[in-house]
Amino acid sequence: MNTIQINAQSQFFNDMTDESRVINFNGSTMPLGYYNLIVTIRDVSMYSKVGMKPHRYWKIGDVKKYFGIKGSAESMLEQLKAYKEIIAAQ
Repeated sequence: MNTIQINAQSQFFNDMTDESRVINFNGSTMPLGYYNLIVTIRDVSMYSKVGMKPHRYWKIGDVKKYFGIKGSAESMLEQLKAYKEIIAAQ
């Protein structure tokens, strides 16, 4: 089984660990990084299955840069889902 490592140099890691970067979501606080993870899983899923971009200026390269990951859209989706499982388990 492959081990999942979150890139500590990525903006995602910074948004998850910085306690000042939270948003109010349905009356409770949520780290900005976790919100971006959930939305990005939706976006990459749509992009990998039907090739549809969520909006005009969306780029898969921006997702790679934000999360510090590499690979195809399908492999990125699996990595992002693994991130979500790890975070949800804690």
